[in-house]
Amino acid sequence: MAIKQKQTEQKSKLMEVITTEYKWENLLLGILATLSGALALMIISGNSLLQINSNFPVLGQGNNGIIFAWVLFAISIFGLVLVIYPFFLPAIPELKKISWPSFPKFVDHAVRTLIFLFLLTGIILLFNYLITLIITGANL
Repeated sequence: MAIKQKQTEQKSKLMEVITTEYKWENLLLGILATLSGALALMIISGNSLLQINSNFPVLGQGNNGIIFAWVLFAISIFGLVLVIYPFFLPAIPELKKISWPSFPKFVDHAVRTLIFLFLLTGIILLFNYLITLIITGANL
């Protein structure tokens, strides 16, 4: 009795490359999205460090440079969302499990946190004042 062999569909090489996750692709996308967003904001703000010359083809004419910068900024935000979203995806079911404290307990924790922050701020300000006195050479 002959055994029938199943015909396997051959995957497209392009689809295989597109669907394969590489180790550093999210990091690279995050870095590129951040840099392109910063460049776009520099163009939009009119910063003197980065301006599009009026002689530059296409982008230098009229408002094309600003339009390009806004499109680049939108693409970089989309890239950052694509990088950050997978990190928060597992957290959504965990957030649904949270049991919130009662109002008196919440106020107690909030007051304790604020007291700690004021004390820590005071200590840092004291150290800052002492270091400033030492550096400037003032008499104590």
